Amino acid sequence: MSVSAQSVKAPAPTGTSSRKNPGLASPHHLSGQLRFESMQYLSTVPESPDLTRSQLLSVRAQLQGPVAGSEWLAYGGDFAAGTFFKRGLNQFVVHELFLNAGFGSDTSLSAGRKKASWSEMDERWQLGLWQPHFAMDSLRPESQGLTGVFLEHRHGRFEILGFATPIFIPTMGPEIREENGSLVSDSRWYRQPSSRYDFNNRINSLVYRLDVPEAEKLVGNPGSALRVRWGDRDRGPRVAAAWGYKPVNELLLKRANFKVVDQDRFDVTVSPDVTYHELVSADLGYATERVDVSLSHLADLPREKRPAADWVVQRIDPLSATSFQMDIRPPRILSRQVLLQLGYLKVQGGGITDITAEGWSDDFNMFDQRVKFTDVLSIGLQTEITRFKGRPLTVQWRSLYDRAQKGSLFSAEFTYSPAKEWALMAGADVLGVEDDSFRPSGFLNQFRANDRVYGGMTYVF
Repeated sequence: MSVSAQSVKAPAPTGTSSRKNPGLASPHHLSGQLRFESMQYLSTVPESPDLTRSQLLSVRAQLQGPVAGSEWLAYGGDFAAGTFFKRGLNQFVVHELFLNAGFGSDTSLSAGRKKASWSEMDERWQLGLWQPHFAMDSLRPESQGLTGVFLEHRHGRFEILGFATPIFIPTMGPEIREENGSLVSDSRWYRQPSSRYDFNNRINSLVYRLDVPEAEKLVGNPGSALRVRWGDRDRGPRVAAAWGYKPVNELLLKRANFKVVDQDRFDVTVSPDVTYHELVSADLGYATERVDVSLSHLADLPREKRPAADWVVQRIDPLSATSFQMDIRPPRILSRQVLLQLGYLKVQGGGITDITAEGWSDDFNMFDQRVKFTDVLSIGLQTEITRFKGRPLTVQWRSLYDRAQKGSLFSAEFTYSPAKEWALMAGADVLGVEDDSFRPSGFLNQFRANDRVYGGMTYVF
């Protein structure tokens, strides 16, 4: 996938080596990236012609260090902010912000927002089932940490991680608002619900109203998780398993159930809601200096939530996913390092159905699928192409094909670094389907008009 300012990995200090708080007892450290990007979509959306071009200035910063010179208490943070010129849109994101206390060489306790590796599949395929996403751009979702208390213990190659929280912070997608009876957003990656309803061969207009509940009702939802792992990610065999019971990261949508009467217009009130799911995942892998291969499985078991009388709510179906991933680093080719990435993902289930208070399926569904891809093969390549004046020109390329949607996604980004801190980049994302009448609600079909090119520069500090 194409790389954005949000794709810079934050340091993730954890307790490993001494009685001092691992990796954080050193002086305070600040690092990050400043990025300017201009993006041009190759087609115009008729209802939003102003969303064809954008210019973004963004900054990503990671902080870490000891608290007041302490040898056992430290902090970590990962922040991003950006502004879109001429559109008046600003964004600020806290990916991580936590305090970390080290107890001996093998135990640490963290409190705050923090990322963890719960499932290799969830990370690799950006499913967003374990950890919420910052997903303003569907091709650049960025994982965010869970928020709560983390207790981690290591003994040799064995590791156990426990998590508990009294609060819930959902995935953040494009901001939605009411406008002339429709739910709209300043994003080409927002799926607008249908404004028409066919009843007895009569087309009725739907007029939407957004009703957002108090924040406490959405945030005040606890959760817990546990992960055990044996082995290292970078060498030898490894096996991991994780279990969690927590709110679903994507908010449900519920709506007032419009009555079927002899009229041409229905007023529909839409409100977000929260439901829970049980997650079980497992990873089996083996890594050498040249090859890293893994097999992953994940089961997602949502809890059905019934709405109040005269309301309809989304019921999300159970989901089962299996994936295979392989990273290959062959010997240097023409003195250049190459990384080849192969993967396959198969998802079963994961549909969405609107249901009534009695549990019956409603005739009208706002959306019908939770995940973007369900039967997909992916291949990627990262390598240096050549050098100009001793500085590298690199390419990061990825292509995938989803058999269930009969569609593909191609992404490529070229980067040239005239200096160690500076880089110039140019890239493109191309989406397509073989038949636009096949699965019209599929991700690739819905957004096939979002082909785009972009360019800009980055400064690393």
